[in-house]
Amino acid sequence: MKRKHTPKTLRLTAEVWREGNMYTAYCRELDLASCGHTVEEAWQNLHEVFEIFLEETSKKGTLRELLEEAGLISKGETIERAEHFIGQIELPLPATR
Repeated sequence: MKRKHTPKTLRLTAEVWREGNMYTAYCRELDLASCGHTVEEAWQNLHEVFEIFLEETSKKGTLRELLEEAGLISKGETIERAEHFIGQIELPLPATR
């Protein structure tokens, strides 16, 4: 009996922030970024960048290697970062003269 191949899901971290009158969307695991005039447009454009990245690296046969280099591991039906911590740090600014 032939086993059915179930596609895996790639789980990535993405963040969006405002820069001037634009929004930047960035995925730290794959070092991919895009931008847009709204948060939604930046997310949509980053999603397109993901699709192009996955398509092109699959064609070249380098997808698995790049995912491993990015520290992504297989966990059941998902591929995600092994372990990461995100936090904020507050630092006092030096006095200005």
